[in-house]
Amino acid sequence: MNQQEQNICHQVSFLRHSGWIGPEELTEPLNIIGCGAVGSNAALLAGKMGFHKFNLWDADHVEPHNLSNQAYDIQHVGQLKVKSLQHVLKRFNPAIEVNTFNKFFFTEEDKKHLCGPLIVATDSMSSRQDIYDAFYMNTQISGVFEVRLGFDYGECNIIDNTNPIQCLSWKDTLVDDSEVPDGPCNLRMCTTLVQLVCSYAVHSICSRYVAAKQNDIWSYSPKTMFSLTDRLNINSIK
Repeated sequence: MNQQEQNICHQVSFLRHSGWIGPEELTEPLNIIGCGAVGSNAALLAGKMGFHKFNLWDADHVEPHNLSNQAYDIQHVGQLKVKSLQHVLKRFNPAIEVNTFNKFFFTEEDKKHLCGPLIVATDSMSSRQDIYDAFYMNTQISGVFEVRLGFDYGECNIIDNTNPIQCLSWKDTLVDDSEVPDGPCNLRMCTTLVQLVCSYAVHSICSRYVAAKQNDIWSYSPKTMFSLTDRLNINSIK
């Protein structure tokens, strides 16, 4: 670990979970494509776990309706999401390094920037089709964590991107954007569910590093479903 990475421990203490994981293990950049509800909250959670290098992609600006379920403050309204998220992360920990790409991710242009774990948090199926070409059998990427959300249900898909069977299985779940049903009026995404699924995704990423540190085989569920209907229900599918 270089001097700058060592200084992270002095600026922000990760004592509460350092016995499990900390900045010393999380030296790879975390790549996040889509900095909305999932991407922004996952980034901040990852920063609080000890990640200190990020690559962020998003072409949008922060709007007032984003504030209730995303990691932004009222001061960020009207600003680029990637720059606003950079500000949020560095406000928490000034030692965090953030590369921002104020654009939609395109494999042909952006694949070269990917290194480390990848969170896919875009809002369309067509974008996922392109991202697939970037991570398929790409040994620079250490796992893909994809989240999909409705108002009261969500799923976290974890993919070993060097496993052709897992990759193709995930690709088969991608449908045309016209086939994705609209949510009920004014019920597009529940903030509590966003936090729940993002926490699970970031915890899973950290678990992968812990297993590697301990020379253990990482055991995980390829798909975990979350439902807020009637009562919280979490179902992991092997």
